[in-house]
Amino acid sequence: MNSEQITAFLQEHWYIASVLIGAVILIGAICNWNWLCDPTGTRDAYRHSRGYRRVVFFLLGVLLIVVSIWGFVLKLK
Repeated sequence: MNSEQITAFLQEHWYIASVLIGAVILIGAICNWNWLCDPTGTRDAYRHSRGYRRVVFFLLGVLLIVVSIWGFVLKLK
């Protein structure tokens, strides 16, 4: 598969990519992965704690999964 075929596939089935990304973000927030939740080295590290970032990423993962399921259901109709 070349990049044009991959792009066409993802444009047609975008919900597959978004559910995978949402699942990775959700699992990362639950498991407290350093690469996702560690605020060290960011500009706003003093404002947002690790726990705050975990909550935000958890909600983002849930939102991505819900939107992708919604898109899949609409695609079926």
